[in-house]
Amino acid sequence: MGAKAVIVKDFNLDSLKNAFAGCKAVLHFRGVVCGAKELFEKVNIDGMRILTEAALETKVSRIIFPSGLGVDRYGEEEWANDAYFYSKNKAEQILKNGNVPYIIFRPSYILGPNDELIPEMIDQIGNGIVQVAGNGTIPMQPIYVKDAIHAFLAAADGAGDNNQIFDLVGPQVITMLELIDMVVQNMTDLGFNIPHPRINTITFEDAPEQLGICKEMVDVMKCDITSNGDIAAKALGYKLSDLDEAIKAAIVAKMFPDIKEKGEKAIILLSGGIDSAVALYWANNKGYDITPISFNYNFRPENEKKAALKLAESLDLNLIEINIPFLKESIDLRIEGLPIPSAIHAPEGFIPSRNLIFYSIAAYYADAFSCNVIIGGHISADSQNFLDATPEFFNSLEGLINKGKHSKDKTTIKLLFPLAKKTKLDVVKLANKLKVPLEWTWSCYSDGDQPCGTCSSCRKRRETFNNLSYSDPKFSLR
Repeated sequence: MGAKAVIVKDFNLDSLKNAFAGCKAVLHFRGVVCGAKELFEKVNIDGMRILTEAALETKVSRIIFPSGLGVDRYGEEEWANDAYFYSKNKAEQILKNGNVPYIIFRPSYILGPNDELIPEMIDQIGNGIVQVAGNGTIPMQPIYVKDAIHAFLAAADGAGDNNQIFDLVGPQVITMLELIDMVVQNMTDLGFNIPHPRINTITFEDAPEQLGICKEMVDVMKCDITSNGDIAAKALGYKLSDLDEAIKAAIVAKMFPDIKEKGEKAIILLSGGIDSAVALYWANNKGYDITPISFNYNFRPENEKKAALKLAESLDLNLIEINIPFLKESIDLRIEGLPIPSAIHAPEGFIPSRNLIFYSIAAYYADAFSCNVIIGGHISADSQNFLDATPEFFNSLEGLINKGKHSKDKTTIKLLFPLAKKTKLDVVKLANKLKVPLEWTWSCYSDGDQPCGTCSSCRKRRETFNNLSYSDPKFSLR
């Protein structure tokens, strides 16, 4: 946007003077909330001292500093007696006693997209229970981040009188319990049917350990100061936004992420064999925005898992591995003593309801990732050997998947099989054309340093390469 970035090494005087050269104003956001007393001294106090000196020498017209609500109560309130409030109070004094004009803001919670409160609250609401420090009834005045930005930028641009201190608060006094209610209500209004969570209150004494936060953050939560946010708004020329606007903006950012589309989004089932590898590279060549998934069923060869992972990484894709250990081949189930009838004369590697289960799970992920295409690597021979790989089966399954969507969801999911009419020879030819790294694929039902060479899959692979007069690449599955 035309700004010049300057790295201020070690936050020393010379580096700051270099950064401030030609600047009209400085917005000083550097600070710590948690840490040892020495850290507060170095960052919050000494940092302000060095900054004001550099600003004075470079003739900066104004320093804008976000302090904290209740900093002026240091030494008066129990919650304002820690190292954080002390350091902020000292930083304010340095500004007041210096020779550079300033505006100090004392903000309440700042809410909006990607804030530090509502996204975590939404996660807890989703889990059914929200953790609250104290009893949740301490008053607070959150402000919309848009309003806070207006305040800081207006102050930097010269609005308002010099040497002023403003409480940066919103128009509404609420409690943490009321905020939770407002978040739930706004989520409901946005179409998310979610039950109201249970509230688990934690004493302030136990909050640091149970919530994983520092004591200083807990002390900030105890601040019960309310103020008039219109004073700053009037002085700096902005209008306070309704709190619901801030809450809604935070929810929208969390629940409707801005995803940059690369192409039509697709889930692809990736086993690590030749067929699925070619389907993967075919989809990539067609410009699909791909999410590959792979199923770790019982006794799946480790080399096959490695192959799937390496193929996904070759296209800079993140492979989703789904563990389904209950899924076993029919022969394994019979050996375990189950009277499974499909174990008799079943094709090698036969798993009961395999594709029904795999594609149902794929449909779940397609819905989750807003994909309207599921791609499989089945070839013509699959429909001859497996009844759950026929066009009739997949047509029926596609219909069931789309019938299973709720009434408000008007999107559809399509099952796509680009290799369905191809033989294994056709697939290997296409692999060469697409430059698929076949040396990374694994076709063997067994697990070893090299394929067994005797299982039906190995025999078919060897036959295919021999018929094409191709040399089968060596396996490199590090």
